[in-house]
Amino acid sequence: MQRPKSAVAGVLAAFVLTGSLLATAGPASAADDSPAPAATTSHSDGKGKGKGKGKGLCSRVPRIEKRINKALGRLNGDAHTRGSIARMEERVKKAHAKNHDAVATFLQDRLTHRKELRPTLTRELRDLKAVSTWCAKKDDTKGGSGS
Repeated sequence: MQRPKSAVAGVLAAFVLTGSLLATAGPASAADDSPAPAATTSHSDGKGKGKGKGKGLCSRVPRIEKRINKALGRLNGDAHTRGSIARMEERVKKAHAKNHDAVATFLQDRLTHRKELRPTLTRELRDLKAVSTWCAKKDDTKGGSGS
């Protein structure tokens, strides 16, 4: 089946138009070789340095602490708690008992990760308590120096 000449001509015209647009767009964008203005920061003059230090972190401390405590509670839970180390140990035992070696290996890797996560979260909670103390001291000095 032959295509009508008008359809072929329309397709060729579209290709020519696209090609000509691409050919002119390249030199037009290359003509503007002036460098873009550098981004300036509010602290570039050195006057605002140190203002509001820790403000965002101090406001997030309670939420972060709650999240870490929730994760530690889940990890330290019993065999019926989803996400606990004890539950994962049970799953590994069951996989070994059923001779599902690939599944047991996969679950053992996850168990290893969870066991490594517990001391990390405990350390982060301890560090967060130090940050909380720092925030409290910072708030006390800010409130006490006003009068």
